[in-house]
Amino acid sequence: MALIGDLLKGQTLIPKGDIVLQVTDEYGDIVVADSGDYRILRFEGINEQSKMLKSDINLPVHNYIKAMLMAVGFTTAHNVLILGLGGGALVRTLHAIDDTLTLDVVELRAGVLSIAQECFSLPVSDKISYYIDDAESYLRKTNTPHYDLIFSDLYSAFAMDPIQGTEYFLSTCLKKMRDHSWLVLNYHEIPRAESPMVYALHQLFDEVLYCRVPSGNVIIFAAKTSHHYTTTERRNQAKQLLAKLGSGLEYLSKKIIPLSSS
Repeated sequence: MALIGDLLKGQTLIPKGDIVLQVTDEYGDIVVADSGDYRILRFEGINEQSKMLKSDINLPVHNYIKAMLMAVGFTTAHNVLILGLGGGALVRTLHAIDDTLTLDVVELRAGVLSIAQECFSLPVSDKISYYIDDAESYLRKTNTPHYDLIFSDLYSAFAMDPIQGTEYFLSTCLKKMRDHSWLVLNYHEIPRAESPMVYALHQLFDEVLYCRVPSGNVIIFAAKTSHHYTTTERRNQAKQLLAKLGSGLEYLSKKIIPLSSS
């Protein structure tokens, strides 16, 4: 989700665009609107949860999605877990990059999955599985596989799910990772060096990087096992991946920085 502070700068709380579909579930409103070249998913009508370019549905629009995808350049992935579906931007782009990837997608709200399927060209493939479940509950299941990449993008209408900042959640993700795996978090701020979040990240993971995108979102990359690449080498890996998505995106790779614990 794009941060609300960025989206509301100089704007009123009136959502733009023509309403395509609106439904309400136990968590609130889910709104789909068309605005110019884009289709937008909002919760409670204000915050952009997801945005799709109608003329090129596989091209990621939000910078935080582009930044999360940089992790694909850090490792060789065969199976991927996505926690939090939104409008399916990660799913569409990952499937377009490599349609042999096995993608398991976990979404709490059945209404969100239904709308993503109806309005956001959610890909259908025998390599993609969609689950209606709580992210924590799914991770605790013993019969689920281990993953090469775990993307966590857990947000309500107005805020990040605080579970993403807990040692419990991080350690639960770690148990589902292989030695070469990466956990990728869409976080709401740069965690303070002395915070419990940073302490837990460095206790559990061998390599921790972050990238702050122009919207304000902070993408945290955590590797179970370090392979001793320099920051410059990681930036080059990310740059090569971004080049596959389109021109002019490579600048995001320059924003990758080690997350300090002191």
